[in-house]
Amino acid sequence: MSTFSVGQSAPAFSLSGIDGKVYTLKKNGARLTLAVFFKTTCPACMLAWPYLEKIHQAYRDAGLAVRGISQHDRSRSSDFASQYGSTFPILVDADWRVSKLYDPEFVPTLWLIEAEGKIADGVVAFDKAGLNRLSQTIAARLGVAAAVIAPDGDGNPPFKPG
Repeated sequence: MSTFSVGQSAPAFSLSGIDGKVYTLKKNGARLTLAVFFKTTCPACMLAWPYLEKIHQAYRDAGLAVRGISQHDRSRSSDFASQYGSTFPILVDADWRVSKLYDPEFVPTLWLIEAEGKIADGVVAFDKAGLNRLSQTIAARLGVAAAVIAPDGDGNPPFKPG
């Protein structure tokens, strides 16, 4: 998956978003942050995007901040966000400064990070079971009902490597 595992400290970071704002991991006011490392050219990332949007919509009011961390430049990242209807912030990591800290072996790689900076869960590639487990973890940590994010029979495969 990467050099990190559940319970370890997540490196702090600040990145500029495609909206021009600066986003900081540990100063975002969220109870949980979902850091999504992706490439705009990655088919598994494209497949995962609607599910990530479902996670954002299901838990944003309960205290989850989703942050897409693009490994491409602002223009390509903005085009991707527009094409896939992203309503959560897309941060630009074109020089891979933050990606190198987190060292995702594949994209997408998702890290669920507690406000205290500890990694609570992670998912690699497009993994419907992993996305549903992540939803359960988020709901339990936020004290809300869990949403089914990736239902069976929705026409997408259960897993697609990144």
